[in-house]
Amino acid sequence: MKKLILICLLIPFLSTAQIQVSSSFSYAIDKGTGGNVNFAGSGFELSLRKHLTEKFRTTATFGAYDMRIALVTISNFDYLAKKYGYSYKTVVPVTIGGEYYLLNRKLIKPFIGLETGVFYTKYDSQIDPNYLGTPPNLPTGEYLNWGFSPSVGVHLQEFADRLGLSLKVKYTGITYSEGLGNLISFNAGITYKFGKKIKWSPPVIEVPEQTPYYEKK
Repeated sequence: MKKLILICLLIPFLSTAQIQVSSSFSYAIDKGTGGNVNFAGSGFELSLRKHLTEKFRTTATFGAYDMRIALVTISNFDYLAKKYGYSYKTVVPVTIGGEYYLLNRKLIKPFIGLETGVFYTKYDSQIDPNYLGTPPNLPTGEYLNWGFSPSVGVHLQEFADRLGLSLKVKYTGITYSEGLGNLISFNAGITYKFGKKIKWSPPVIEVPEQTPYYEKK
């Protein structure tokens, strides 16, 4: 099943058109479905972008987010907050989508994007064995759900149009059975572009006509 998903994502990119590869790290905040649980942590994304036109690109993205929230209790004696464990949440997105660039042929290229696909979610927890109280009803288990991710960002491209820097803010909504999950990530990474440009053709070299030769008499 995983191989089939990967092949389906790569089919649109198997051509000689220009393709951009990017890797980025991110800081992520996930409020879950209730809005009162704030998981936070880091993430990583690897993306492929195929240039269909100068302004529009299709995308295929694989990533992983590792987040956690501290479990805290209040002592009845000194009323101080004490940490007795952690609840962990891992989210793995596999998505396809597109990006539209608002400016073209510029070193600074702002864009908007939209992705959709499947999101694998896993919950886990770690409780201090010396904790004598009853832990709250923590989320557990593994899930595979559909989701979507609108984004806005800016791409900084160097003059040779190969290496670049990408900055992006992305919202992700995941459709759990309890409701819509809300994840916000702040991404920064590098990009590398290879392949022929859109409508590229080799340069034509014009050879001047030969100067007429006159024999001196």
